Amino acid sequence: MSLQSNLINIVLVDTIHPGNIGSVARAMKTMGLTRLSLVNPRVFPSGDANALSGNAIDVLENAQIFSSIKDAIQESTFVYATSSRDRSIQWPITDAAAAAKDIHNETNNDKEVSIIFGKEDRGLTNDELEYANRLIEIPANPEYPVLNLAMSVQIITYEIFKASSDNNLKEWRDYPEVNSKQLQMLIDHFIETAVDIEVIDPDNPKKIISRIKRMFTRLQPDEMEASFMRGFLSGIKKKLK
Repeated sequence: MSLQSNLINIVLVDTIHPGNIGSVARAMKTMGLTRLSLVNPRVFPSGDANALSGNAIDVLENAQIFSSIKDAIQESTFVYATSSRDRSIQWPITDAAAAAKDIHNETNNDKEVSIIFGKEDRGLTNDELEYANRLIEIPANPEYPVLNLAMSVQIITYEIFKASSDNNLKEWRDYPEVNSKQLQMLIDHFIETAVDIEVIDPDNPKKIISRIKRMFTRLQPDEMEASFMRGFLSGIKKKLK
């Protein structure tokens, strides 16, 4: 994983409930982030924050407190803000996945990034949004577009984690897939056997042969599976003799 977590600054503005700060810390640490900035939190430090942080108390202990957004983001080259509602003044908008890719690229170039989250009951004001280069919008059910603070942080930090992961899906096969020639031999063997046991009428095959070919092509059997199937088919033909 190539995540420069020290360059990603999660900024919570005017947070009302200290438990939400703890839940955010937990969401952050789960996704490999530890840098938390608090702008005028109503109550902090707090036992409620500690209780809801799980094992992320270290994130809370290292959190920095600021009196303004301007101070919290002053070292950042790129600033993102979050919103789930329409604005009368439009900002450049991106979704969480696209923003995460940009954030990964920016931090890989040693640029510090801040992501600002607003107060629980109203989000960010237009004045607060003016600090951002871009707005991250999280789509939600229009009849109930309500995400709590920690949920919003979890979604965006998850996308950052995913974008920065260099762990490609591991090959799950323990034998190589058959090549085209081997696959065709298996298909021919299967069809031949199906004709021998009168499952397929060779004079009126309809579309079943095409479906059989499509089935084996879609399954992409490996060499061991194909070998077993060929042996199975040979066993059937042997019994017929």
